[in-house]
Amino acid sequence: MRDPCDRFALRYLAAVVCGLALLLFHGAADSGLPAAFVPQCASPWELSKLAFWPGLAAWVMTSRLGGARRPLLRDLPAAVLAPLTAAAADWALLAAGGRGTMGLAVWAAVLAASMAFCPDGEKHPVLWTALALALAGLYMLLTFTPPAWGPFLAPPG
Repeated sequence: MRDPCDRFALRYLAAVVCGLALLLFHGAADSGLPAAFVPQCASPWELSKLAFWPGLAAWVMTSRLGGARRPLLRDLPAAVLAPLTAAAADWALLAAGGRGTMGLAVWAAVLAASMAFCPDGEKHPVLWTALALALAGLYMLLTFTPPAWGPFLAPPG
């Protein structure tokens, strides 16, 4: 598949389907290792998991489209920047009086933008790999011990 538009469409669809599947497991994965992959509440930080884990899964699933091998390393900037941007945008939206359900629209837009416009990770591979591993570690740690401030708090009501 050489057309970048086709590659983008399939990656985006795969990420959205994976993200929606994670949302379906919200009630079932409330402890143990699966809880680190599934949003535990509607806080901006927890919802940003919908941009990180499904994005990684989509990039891995579609890395060999059309016989061309595209290393995951090229997509690591999107895997790092998309969830952080989604968390910041959700937090800003909530601070401006928006509703928590609007976070899913932010998630969909940020995910699409990250897949379409993110920089190439092959320019600084060590940096992007370290940032992606650090973010994965933070998701593991902060799922079970979230701070009681800012983007880690669920919206009221």
